[in-house]
Amino acid sequence: MDNEVIDWLTINFLPHEAELRGMLRRVCVNAAEIDDVIQETCYRILVMPDLGHVLNPKAFVFRTAKNIVLDRIRRDAVVSIETMANLEELDVADTAPSPERVVFAREELKWVFGLIGNLPDRCKSVFRARRVHGMSQNETAETLGLTDSVVEHEMMRGMRLMSEMISRHGMARADGERPAAAPKRAVKTSNVRDR
Repeated sequence: MDNEVIDWLTINFLPHEAELRGMLRRVCVNAAEIDDVIQETCYRILVMPDLGHVLNPKAFVFRTAKNIVLDRIRRDAVVSIETMANLEELDVADTAPSPERVVFAREELKWVFGLIGNLPDRCKSVFRARRVHGMSQNETAETLGLTDSVVEHEMMRGMRLMSEMISRHGMARADGERPAAAPKRAVKTSNVRDR
C-alpha cells in the first residue's frame, strides 16, 4: 500500500472517526454494521491511486461512508424511514472555494502585486515586508536598515499611493478591460432654499 495514502488516512480520517461513528449509529442497524462501514470506507480510500483531488478531506470521508450506506440500502429490500431521514446527517458541507472564486482570487492577487510593483523602491520594499511577508514594524526596520518612523512613513505613503492608483484606474478585469463605472448616486437636495 502507498505510504502517502496511509498518511492521508491517519491525518484526515482518524480525527473524524468518532464523529462519523456517532452519525452512523443513526443509520446503521448495529455496532457490527458501523464497524463494517468504517472498515469499507478505509479500504475504498486505501485503494485509491491518488488523493490529490480531495479539497475537503472530512467531507470526502463522510461522503464515502454515505455512499457505502446507500449501496447497502439498495442491496437490502427493506429500509426504515428513520434510517433514510438520518442519512442526510452524513452530508458535510464542502467549504472549499468554488473554481470561479479561486480564479477570481488569483486575478485579484495578481492585480494587487501589480499595484505594489508600481510603488517607489523603498516604499515597495517596506510594503512587501509588512503586508506580503507579515513582518512587524521593528523586524522590517531591522531587515531593511531603516528606522521605525521611516517604516511607518513609507507604509502610509504606500497606502496613499495605492489608493490614488485605485481611484485613478479602478480595478482591471482579467481580460484587460476596465469594469464599467458604478452609477453615480443622486445627491439629495433640501426642500428648503438657502437664503
